[in-house]
Amino acid sequence: AAALVPALIHVLAMTAGAALLAALGLMLSVYVKQLENFAGTMNFVIFPMFFISPALYPLWKLEESGAVWLLRLAEFNPFTHAVEAMRFAMYGQLNALSWAVVLGCGAIFFALALWGYDPQRGFIRQKGGG
Repeated sequence: AAALVPALIHVLAMTAGAALLAALGLMLSVYVKQLENFAGTMNFVIFPMFFISPALYPLWKLEESGAVWLLRLAEFNPFTHAVEAMRFAMYGQLNALSWAVVLGCGAIFFALALWGYDPQRGFIRQKGGG
């Protein structure tokens, strides 16, 4: 039973990270008017967030190598905190700051998506259905 707690925390961290990225994608899709422009948005928003995060390399390596400016930029990246929440969860630990950032940014992104949603642009309205 004791081994289930870290696994449960890890599943919750992965779910929170997925919800964060889903809310970000939903928010971007509300404000990007044409499907063709969404690929450009992916290239300029999602990919830099991924590459600046510690998904590929640990944050302490940035500081050790002298790239302090990149470390500071990574600290403002919500995806960094999603990865850190998952990393800590694998060791059965909670990183309160990472959880707060992931859940807070996810809620903000989702609220912005709801705020920008226009039912007049919906699929059913475009097709003339009811």
